[in-house]
Amino acid sequence: MTATITTQNATVPEPGQFPVLIEHEARYADLDPSRRIGREALVRWFEDARVAVERDAFGADLVARLQSRVRLLLAAIRVDVLAPLRVAGRYRIGVGVSHVGTTSFSYRYAVFAGDECVAAGESTSVHTDGTAPSPLPDEVRAALSGLRVDATASGRPDRGGERLVRENYPFRYDVRTRFTDLDTNRHVNNVALAAWYLDGIAELHQDVLGYPVGGPLDGLSPSSLSVQYLDQVHYPGIHTLRVGVAEIGEDTVRYHCGLFDGARCIGLAEAEGFHHAPGDDGDPVRLAEALAPFRMKD
Repeated sequence: MTATITTQNATVPEPGQFPVLIEHEARYADLDPSRRIGREALVRWFEDARVAVERDAFGADLVARLQSRVRLLLAAIRVDVLAPLRVAGRYRIGVGVSHVGTTSFSYRYAVFAGDECVAAGESTSVHTDGTAPSPLPDEVRAALSGLRVDATASGRPDRGGERLVRENYPFRYDVRTRFTDLDTNRHVNNVALAAWYLDGIAELHQDVLGYPVGGPLDGLSPSSLSVQYLDQVHYPGIHTLRVGVAEIGEDTVRYHCGLFDGARCIGLAEAEGFHHAPGDDGDPVRLAEALAPFRMKD
């Protein structure tokens, strides 16, 4: 079962809306335990598409990045799974620029199987001088203007004061940074960080279900994930990932997550998915009542 999440735009994206369409072949390594393309794999697909567009549009290849001629940091990303993505077949990733600001700009993404949109997303990148946001160079701004696509931004996870307080999240999951999590900037890559939040939610499900063999049920995996990167995460280090239940609806549950270095919040996430799914014996497993004690504290 895959939770149906409504996209933040009035209509489901179509291929013709995007100025760039990139062919992308799914890999076996992209599959999660449900035998479908995992959410963190989609974050990686969007990263691959973003890097390809920036290399071709304004020369932001690896050399330019390493020489600090172009400094872009990902500030936020959102992924919505609209239909099951399987390893068989090829996909197209639509990419367009939905907003250009003074120091940042946003992309809109869509994944197509044929002409059917099976996933959508958006991200925001910030241009920096190495220590703080800085104005986008004129050549970058000009290149981005040729990639515009109409879109309505969904906004980032709520940054209210209560979201920055570690003790407001009832569930705790400790994460040790691995060397293989690092990227060329020598901090933890955004894809790895997105996977940390998914791991934290899975650990909560494991705790509620009594640690079943093989992990929590496939139908409980979030179909919507939104991440905001507040600060860089370095190696080595042990960080605390906190999870709380923000809202329990008739069929779905919305989670709030926070990543902490000591008491300092360095990342936020929101996720949404079903709180019930078919069990191995065919009877439904329902978590709404069991998740209630994990509601966010006021």
